[in-house]
Amino acid sequence: MNKSARKGIAVVVVVFFAFAIGIIMFFMLRSNTNLNFQTKMALYELQANYLAHSAMQFGKLHIYLLPREIYEYYKADSGGNCLDKCESSNFPSMALSAFYDLKAKYDLFDTSKSPDNAFPYGGDFAITKCEHLLANEKMKMVQDSYRISVVANVKSGRDKEKGDSISEEFIVSRYSGR
Repeated sequence: MNKSARKGIAVVVVVFFAFAIGIIMFFMLRSNTNLNFQTKMALYELQANYLAHSAMQFGKLHIYLLPREIYEYYKADSGGNCLDKCESSNFPSMALSAFYDLKAKYDLFDTSKSPDNAFPYGGDFAITKCEHLLANEKMKMVQDSYRISVVANVKSGRDKEKGDSISEEFIVSRYSGR
């Protein structure tokens, strides 16, 4: 084989390998982008789950602190949800500056400093249902059984919203709250 034929084959081999490496790099970058998106979605779902569990604890706290009053509410057959006021819209929102980078100087009122046009961490919850299931009067400590259902939504920027809902049944002593 002469020198020019070798050079021609070498150019073809180099171009082929460059093309193959380019394709591999393209798929690796695409895979990394998809993985990044999936990680963010999993993080938003986890935040919504934590917010839902926090709302559940908030509702349980009300029942633990006022067990007799809540029992009387249901005994009077008032209907509805005794914890309907236990939702995040009834409380002032808090911008917790400890959770975002102070160097970024995130400013909700300056569009150049708030790219998502929303506070980077936010969410709301509501206790959608609180049911009195059973009252056991025959026990030494009178106990009541309740079911609470909670809905939580996390907003992490524009078009980035995830939700979660949970329901839990538990028993509370009417006299001790536990």
